[in-house]
Amino acid sequence: MSQAYIQDYLHTQGLKLSLEEVQIAYATLGAVFNLAEVKDLPENLWQAQGHYFDATAFLSESAENNAFLRAVYAVLDTTLHRFPAKVALYMTAERQAVEPDAEATASEPVQLQRLWHNQFTLPASLNHEQHSHLLAHRAAQTGWAYVVEDAQHWLRIQELTEDECRLGFSQLLLPLCAPSGAVLGLLYVSSPEAHAFDASAQAWWVAACLTLADALYHHFPASWWGQQDENYDDLPTGN
Repeated sequence: MSQAYIQDYLHTQGLKLSLEEVQIAYATLGAVFNLAEVKDLPENLWQAQGHYFDATAFLSESAENNAFLRAVYAVLDTTLHRFPAKVALYMTAERQAVEPDAEATASEPVQLQRLWHNQFTLPASLNHEQHSHLLAHRAAQTGWAYVVEDAQHWLRIQELTEDECRLGFSQLLLPLCAPSGAVLGLLYVSSPEAHAFDASAQAWWVAACLTLADALYHHFPASWWGQQDENYDDLPTGN
């Protein structure tokens, strides 16, 4: 992933963070993803319970998917060791492929399915019909990041519900995006304390978001995201 791509994400999302710090964190997490050295997971995630991998319910059991999920966990675990939090990683459900002459489907209702979490209480599946009022679904639908520094303030202005407020007084909602801007998923990070995520913490969680967006985009076929095969290699990668 190029410097320009990282810079574009920060600019688009209005995140005033150090480009250099995000780049360093991204390079570190890219190496972590490639090595995928995790000692606290079973060899086969489909044959074990209690590790909060919701993805085993909707992804087929295979060596490739097993290695992918272990690498995803390595990225999240590394970031969590630096900046403890409650985390949920969502990806969009498989979409129908778009014909070459069809309009973009960015406005179509997004359905999210959770890949992994660490006792995060938001539902494992989020859809437009039941959850469009939730900030998580709005972030995925619009592709906009949200930095909630005081959830009680957001509750007072009716941007969060009481249940969402209980997720944590500080919250980061970071869309995972393809080069086209299409949303691939959402990284939801929360803390029980207000103003918990300083610039350094935000930089590392943004780097984790970018690393995981890169990973998702390249692991799944272009058709999963409703795209044509010729666009599949557009994402610049550092992994």
